[in-house]
Amino acid sequence: MSFWVDPPALLFFGAIVYIIHAKFDTAKALVYAFSGGTIASFAFGGLGLYMDWFRWVIPGIADLKGSYVIFDQGLTGITKATFPTWMVPIFLWFYPFWFILGYELAKRHKFEMKTVPIFALGILLLSIPSVVESYMLAH
Repeated sequence: MSFWVDPPALLFFGAIVYIIHAKFDTAKALVYAFSGGTIASFAFGGLGLYMDWFRWVIPGIADLKGSYVIFDQGLTGITKATFPTWMVPIFLWFYPFWFILGYELAKRHKFEMKTVPIFALGILLLSIPSVVESYMLAH
């Protein structure tokens, strides 16, 4: 599910970064550093889950195989074995695009600080089905 949830989350994060940058007039270097760190953490996290370098662990709730979380979690039917490996880098290469799209949409539409809680709630809502499904699975 991570490959399906990460793009909207990155879009939200990009919008939040622009809003905070516009409101507090933060230095461009800080915006670039935070943006790069966010994109890198999503990309490394996605790659790590896909490669099963680490597991999706929420103490007391879930302990799932990384590739299971990245694709399926019992919702899509897609598995690491059935998903074309050559498409994984393409999904990851688009992560900066989603972040920049969120940043530019917020810039174009001049989103204000009052929308940050809405975007934060959106990020939280994106994670809820994953957590609930993980909790219900016996893995």
